Amino acid sequence: MYTRYDQEKSVVMNPQDFHRLAALDEALAEIVDDRPAFSELALRAHELEDTPAEPVEDPVQIRALLGL
Repeated sequence: MYTRYDQEKSVVMNPQDFHRLAALDEALAEIVDDRPAFSELALRAHELEDTPAEPVEDPVQIRALLGL
């Protein structure tokens, strides 16, 4: 059973498929919980990427923007 759009639904599923999906769900939950922290450089790169501007493709300009 699952809920979608505030309505309960049910699905018929092969037990092998169910166990495989349950194992994948557990594996994904472990990965999400064990995410490495972003470095300062990665955070700066994401900040610059999210700032609207003209694209920069020149390696020298990229290094200057990142303070490298």
